[in-house]
Amino acid sequence: MSTYLAPCPGDRARALRLYRANAHVSGAAHTAVHYFEVVLRNALDRQLRSWNEAVLGVREWSIEPNPLLRSVLTVDRLNLARQDARRAVRGRRPVTHDDVVAQCSLGVWRYMLPSLRHPAKQLLWDQALQHAFPNRHDIRPDQIASSVGIVNDFRNRIAHHEPIFGLDLRGKRKAMRDVLNSISPVARRWFVEHEPLSPALDDFYADWPEFARTN
Repeated sequence: MSTYLAPCPGDRARALRLYRANAHVSGAAHTAVHYFEVVLRNALDRQLRSWNEAVLGVREWSIEPNPLLRSVLTVDRLNLARQDARRAVRGRRPVTHDDVVAQCSLGVWRYMLPSLRHPAKQLLWDQALQHAFPNRHDIRPDQIASSVGIVNDFRNRIAHHEPIFGLDLRGKRKAMRDVLNSISPVARRWFVEHEPLSPALDDFYADWPEFARTN
């Protein structure tokens, strides 16, 4: 409880309220990340399917990736997703491409995005992934990669039940919204209308205004 006691010196009851408030906001943030990840995953998958078919004649890139994609993603990352897919279907039927895609973590999608240190990722972006963001206009590829990285790091903190109350939470939401807008204004509007993080933050900062000032 030391993290929660620090801003509530000597008041353990208040620290426990902060802990519960943090858990509530984390739950809302988890749902927002859920929406974000599914839209991003599907947008990237659509382009990878079309591109892998054009290059290799096979749409199921997670089953038979072309050499460039294999060099970017590495066999280990795909093998982990395939193993998870096999566990998920429990031998009831053969594992499909959709099964493997569903087991790819947000970190996998983040890892595919362009990096100045990785020429193959830039080539993958140029040939395929840029088309997943038709509404990005003047937003640079590295900005999209950075925003997805922000959301992925945020997702990992939530998944490990780490404190998030002192973070720039509205900035995390903005990163999600901006990437979705680059994919589709319709997806962005749906996200804004339905994600529960924004109202949860309004309530949280109304009760804990000292943390709103740190954002």
